[in-house]
Amino acid sequence: MNDYLSNLNPDSLAELTAFYNGGGATDPTVIENTGTAIRPNYDYIGGNSYSSVDPQSYLSDKKNGASELFADIISAQTDDYLNRFAPVEDFLANTITSTGTTFLEGDMQRTRQAIRGGANSARGQYQRNLGRFGIQGGGLNNSMETVGAMVGGLNDTRDRDVDRKTALLGGGLGAIAPKIRSSQGANG
Repeated sequence: MNDYLSNLNPDSLAELTAFYNGGGATDPTVIENTGTAIRPNYDYIGGNSYSSVDPQSYLSDKKNGASELFADIISAQTDDYLNRFAPVEDFLANTITSTGTTFLEGDMQRTRQAIRGGANSARGQYQRNLGRFGIQGGGLNNSMETVGAMVGGLNDTRDRDVDRKTALLGGGLGAIAPKIRSSQGANG
């Protein structure tokens, strides 16, 4: 271990020492949603779990120094997981409901807003195009297309929420992309 550190260039040694912060204590980690389901806001206040590991302190033990350093790094990695990732996993696990997740309400509202915005944009473009020719009035009646887009969008949003629930329960990325592609006639 001592040979390894002594062979590092001064910049790398300084970065290594700075990363491990000379054996300082770690700060507690708090992750919570201070927003709503529609507009989530996750606050993360964390510390460096590796700051308790000081590579310089292992140099005097030529026999077990590297093994002890490795064990302390593994312990720091475990603390890092427990402080940063486990709370997020717990938060996500608590969002699972019998029909999907607690994110569905916000997703549905965003889908409705996007479709209404798209329909309003299409009407505005239509009226501006007519206005270029000096024609006033004659608004675009795209209500049937808007209803069709709304139904399809809300159905896709529900499918994605169920897929999110499945992914949270079983891990992995879920199967929504192949399902959507196959429902649209593509080979999946």
